[in-house]
Amino acid sequence: MGSKSGTCRKCSVLLAIGTYVVPAAAAAQSSPIDRIDAIERQIRGLQSELQQLKGELGLAKQQLRQSRSEAQRAQDQLREAREAAERARQDALRATTAETRAEQAVAQVQAAGATPPAAAEAARVKFSMPEGRPTIASADGRVSLAIGGFTQFDMGGYFQNVNQNTQFPELNNGVNLRRGRLYFIGAFDDFRFNITPDFGDRPDGAVGLFEANFNYIGIKPLTFTVGYVHPFVALDDATFPGNTLFLERPSIVNIERSVAAGIERASLGANAATEDYFASAYLTGPLFGAQRPVLLNGEQVGFVGRLAARPYHDEDWNFHAEFSGQMAFHPNVIASGTPGVSRTTFTLADEPELEIDFNPLVSTGPLSAKSANAYGGALAANWRNFLLAGEYYQIDVNQSKLPGLPSPTLGFNGGYVDVGWVITGEPIPYDITRAAWARPKPDHPFSLADGGIGAWEIAARYSTVNLNSNVVPGVPQSVTGGVYGGLQQIVSVALSWYPNDWLRFMLQFQHVDINKLNSAGTVQIGQRIETLAGRAQVVW
Repeated sequence: MGSKSGTCRKCSVLLAIGTYVVPAAAAAQSSPIDRIDAIERQIRGLQSELQQLKGELGLAKQQLRQSRSEAQRAQDQLREAREAAERARQDALRATTAETRAEQAVAQVQAAGATPPAAAEAARVKFSMPEGRPTIASADGRVSLAIGGFTQFDMGGYFQNVNQNTQFPELNNGVNLRRGRLYFIGAFDDFRFNITPDFGDRPDGAVGLFEANFNYIGIKPLTFTVGYVHPFVALDDATFPGNTLFLERPSIVNIERSVAAGIERASLGANAATEDYFASAYLTGPLFGAQRPVLLNGEQVGFVGRLAARPYHDEDWNFHAEFSGQMAFHPNVIASGTPGVSRTTFTLADEPELEIDFNPLVSTGPLSAKSANAYGGALAANWRNFLLAGEYYQIDVNQSKLPGLPSPTLGFNGGYVDVGWVITGEPIPYDITRAAWARPKPDHPFSLADGGIGAWEIAARYSTVNLNSNVVPGVPQSVTGGVYGGLQQIVSVALSWYPNDWLRFMLQFQHVDINKLNSAGTVQIGQRIETLAGRAQVVW
């Protein structure tokens, strides 16, 4: 194209010269001045044509340089693509080689020789630390084992106001490993196994068992359970003990759950947990260790049911309402006991919401009983970092006594109201797996380097429990068939610090008023107490 265009351009020049020259020759006969003017016009035309030719030639050269540059970039990109492909091929080759070596290593430890690919995949394990809990699992996730821990170390004492008739004039001041649990949680597909020994106790010093049970979760949202478990039967009972606002649950909750629920309870049943409701039902038996130190020839049989709802909830609000009930159809039957006196008995009792000393300041003593039941409910709500909750429960005991002795049905009751406020502003989360509240998670974990202070929370509670029934002051309980178990009222305040998601430190003060008469109904054996105690806690 370039050569042909140049030839044509030469022809045009010659034609132009001819155009100017021929007329000039024809005008040869003209005057000299006219001939000079004609020649100058011809020269100017030729100069203009030459200038145009130079411009077109520069444009062509520029286009040629641009084409060569684009071609060079294309060549560079092609070279880079080839190099990247080669690197990917080398990486794939190395990965294949490493995988082959891993499979060979697995095969070498197999007793039977070569391992099929599926078995080799199953032989691999993954290690992780979800929420600080060491967990190992098969590569396909079907089998796993997790280990967790929960430790609470308490220290504190009692400031007593006693008289000569006080039942417990010297309560213990000191320490207690309140809980020292190791959680072993195994899973295979939809089956779960939990076993949790507890090195803390009431008091510490002997290894106990918190739970040992089998579970099936293959039908959502149900969880089926058999074994020793903790069937929830109240809002505060369902609250994980590391999340409670105070060192101990209210006494009425501890007492009412002892009828047929509580920890270490042999159980068979199921629960369903969703964002809007929680429902559970269990047949229950004796507590773990019920055959010691006295053998039984008939174990307790009972029922526990709970229905909790969260009728409204959003990012800021949670409203909670529930009803629960339980019944012990008959208590444990002691082989060496006396029918109507000491063969089937219940004891309803509790310490004053602090387990440093273990004398029950309110207690019915052993009650010979045919059956017992407990029922009640809770209302609670939280808005962001504020929580307000309350519960009330009634306990009825159907007595079994010798003929001719008064044996009215005994009734006991109690309740509490508490309030919590996270000063640093973190929200109080709602745990749908328990239908209860959890502890706040610090927005700024404690750090001297970063200036974080963790989360701080204050709480206050009023609780009461009345274990007096069918009695008249001044009249012995043997006459009425009732019991002077005592009236307990407690006002508590607590301050908690959460440096991070795993640690918690708590300081608690209580004012305790125990109003209790002796069995004759004539002497005050209760007392007023102030307590001061602290706790160090770790959960992982």
